[in-house]
Amino acid sequence: MDPSVYEAAESGDVGFFRRARHGDVSVLHQKTPAHKNIFHIAAEYKQLHFFRDVLFDDQSLLFWADNKKGNTPLHVAARVGCDEVVQFLIEHAKKLLHMERADEERGPNGEANKLLRITNLQGDTAFHVAAK
Repeated sequence: MDPSVYEAAESGDVGFFRRARHGDVSVLHQKTPAHKNIFHIAAEYKQLHFFRDVLFDDQSLLFWADNKKGNTPLHVAARVGCDEVVQFLIEHAKKLLHMERADEERGPNGEANKLLRITNLQGDTAFHVAAK
């Protein structure tokens, strides 16, 4: 990951990513050597506004991407005790679930229902991480 991308996610610089969205969208998909994406970093530094403001329809799946330890941004937010980001991600998953339930082809057991049950390499869900 380019250092400027990391710094923008760390500081919550939404403008940087809005500009990237109109230019080189591959910036949004860069990863660190530990496979962290911009949302792992933003969660680690408790950047709630970043999640709210950088939410692009086509980037939503980055919320659920895992790093080398199998942690999603939800796991990271739970680990650092950022209740606001945890709540935001759960609400986002609920919205996805409601959209999938409305889709007759996918039915009520769509992918969004599984998002909250994702386990990391230690077998922990984000709720297990939060409890620890």
